[in-house]
Amino acid sequence: MKIKLVPVNEENRAAVLALSVREDQPFVASNKTSLRQADETNAEAPGVARPFAICADEKLVGFCMFAFAPEAEDAADRYWLWRFMIDQREQGKGYGQAALQEIIKYFKDNGADRLYLSTEPENERGLHIYHKAGFRENGTICEDEAVLMRMLKGPNKTIKDFYGVDVDKTMRIKGRKGYGVSVAVCDADGDLNAYCSGSGRFGQDFPVNPDMLFQAGSVSKPMFALTLLRYADKGLIDLDADISGVVPEFVRKGPMTFAALLSHTAGYNVHGFPGYRADHEPLSLEDVLSGKGNTPKLRRIRPCGRQFNYSGGGFVLAELAFTRITGTTLREAFQKEVAEPLGLKHTGYFQPLDEELIENAAFGGRLRIKEDPAHGYHYYPEHAAAGLWTTPTELVKLGLALSKSYREGGFLKKETARRMLTPVMGNYGLGIHSFRGDVGYHDGWNEGFLTTWIFSLREDLCAAVMFNRTTEELDWEQSKIAIELFQTVEEDAADAPGKRTLKAYCGKYEHPENADFCVDVVFLQDGKLYASFLDAEDGPFIGQLYPIGKKTFGRKGGFAKIVFGKDCLTIDGITCKKL
Repeated sequence: MKIKLVPVNEENRAAVLALSVREDQPFVASNKTSLRQADETNAEAPGVARPFAICADEKLVGFCMFAFAPEAEDAADRYWLWRFMIDQREQGKGYGQAALQEIIKYFKDNGADRLYLSTEPENERGLHIYHKAGFRENGTICEDEAVLMRMLKGPNKTIKDFYGVDVDKTMRIKGRKGYGVSVAVCDADGDLNAYCSGSGRFGQDFPVNPDMLFQAGSVSKPMFALTLLRYADKGLIDLDADISGVVPEFVRKGPMTFAALLSHTAGYNVHGFPGYRADHEPLSLEDVLSGKGNTPKLRRIRPCGRQFNYSGGGFVLAELAFTRITGTTLREAFQKEVAEPLGLKHTGYFQPLDEELIENAAFGGRLRIKEDPAHGYHYYPEHAAAGLWTTPTELVKLGLALSKSYREGGFLKKETARRMLTPVMGNYGLGIHSFRGDVGYHDGWNEGFLTTWIFSLREDLCAAVMFNRTTEELDWEQSKIAIELFQTVEEDAADAPGKRTLKAYCGKYEHPENADFCVDVVFLQDGKLYASFLDAEDGPFIGQLYPIGKKTFGRKGGFAKIVFGKDCLTIDGITCKKL
């Protein structure tokens, strides 16, 4: 059998269009669609799309199309097997595997060092063929398709990075029976991509998938705030009304408001909750607040409105007041006011977790081994503070909805979203952190689960990372990954300034009196802009800057924002003159 790739031309185009796969193979676009996309692509970037007829001993048996962009900055964007099909009448004759070998040879002969393709995870027949040819999943899910790659030079080692970040190495993902990570990003092109690796259940071969549920920990708090604010927009909840009469057994002296509870300025104790075995008897909100569970009784330890004091207990009190005012549970309210309008199918306050949801739920840490083999997670009756189950993909959708509301209104009224994301004390608004004036953020820690969620208030950019292991070090590492992913797509969305402009920003800057944080020197290194910072608390350090807007830069790994002006810069509202 001799396989030959023949460029699609006027002579064979009609024959290629006549090819088709079986009805039970809906995973491949029609050749008509593929050739139209090739024409559109080549009109903008000539030569990138390369469609070929697949011939076996001069007989037309299939079709393939390549994306060939060797100049692309990202190696993962350079060489793709974009389409591949064997006509239904020619399947089962060995043409698929033989054609793949010829395709691989084509890319090798044309200088490619690696080759990518993508297909639906349900395409078992296609995956079998690709695996046999040496392709392996690299963990990325792009537009609901699993991405596979094959090295063409050197050892065929799968490169598993996501937007240039080696997630597995940082989070110590090893093998198919260790811990697992799930990630989602909405980038500057509007693409919502996911990355999954490892096992959702330690000790089992249970691959993480994009729809696998993880506990969100304290990311439950902004979702409760979002639900409550939907009611506020309808005039059913007043954020500033005194609710002490609604929960008199827990507020002896008012006034007390939802706004104070959501901003952690109400002065209550009980920072967080450890949860209970999954088979623990149900506890009511009143039980939790009365100290009948495994946390102390809720009590006021600071004057209301005087200072920031993070309190999960305060959120449980707010949830109790909310349920009494509305006559509905948080689970029901979230489903009606948030999940259904946004089309979320895998997010909710599932406490306890429904039996039908367990089959695709991650287990936390080693709870399956230590406590309950069938339910490797804790039960959290403190729904608003810690009870949310979700996926990174749906967290990204929530971030985008909130960002759009902040900019122009929509899911929430514009003024409501802006109030939510305006700091009350420190950098905390109503149920959420607001950094730099244009970034929403929250993280979470439940027993065995870590979550980080970050999104832009200026544009549709968001990242979410969920992990089923908890240590102090990995908590920090996960947050760094989420921030790095977010800042990567944020930089991609900005116009890169020229070298001349960057040089103009370089120099030494004054240190304003009483400034706890300022810039000492700005300088170029290897074409990148850096700054030497002076921090009254942590001491001096150097950080890389990256563009986020016109004359505006962020700091890699942190949330400082620097705006350059004429012979000066402004950082966190403090102006430093250039010396």
